[in-house]
Amino acid sequence: MKEGIQLKCVVDEQCALEFADLPRQLDAKILEYKNLEVKNTSLEAELRQKSGLEDCNQSLSVELNKKCKKSESLKAINALLMEQIDLHLPPAIPLVVLQSHQSVSDATLAKKYDDLLAAHEDVKKRLITKEDFHKKLVNVEEWMKSLEVNNNEWEVWRQTLKKALAS
Repeated sequence: MKEGIQLKCVVDEQCALEFADLPRQLDAKILEYKNLEVKNTSLEAELRQKSGLEDCNQSLSVELNKKCKKSESLKAINALLMEQIDLHLPPAIPLVVLQSHQSVSDATLAKKYDDLLAAHEDVKKRLITKEDFHKKLVNVEEWMKSLEVNNNEWEVWRQTLKKALAS
């Protein structure tokens, strides 16, 4: 019996020690929980940010693929056009390149250069005249359309008045 009492006292002491240690263990678990909660929040934010970046990267990748395909098709078209040009053009003739305000010793070359320069100026003038004519033509067409609309409106009024007078 004495041993039973001593055993009970030892068990009670151990329970008391464990009970005394429970608040400290609880505080440690609470602190650990708060740290895990903060870490979880930061990981969620990082995950949201990375998923946004992945969406952006995916859309940029799609755009890049489209641009690459377009570039490849343009290269193919360019190659075909270059082949057609090579087939239809005579062999290249080396030309003398002149810069304006440069003196030329050959009189015929200078005359050809002046003729080309005059022809270039003439073509520029004609192009400006043609562009002005085109603008005027567009204006006249717009004016004719507005006159046609006005004429149609007057015709409607005339028909209405004619019917009113007839009745």
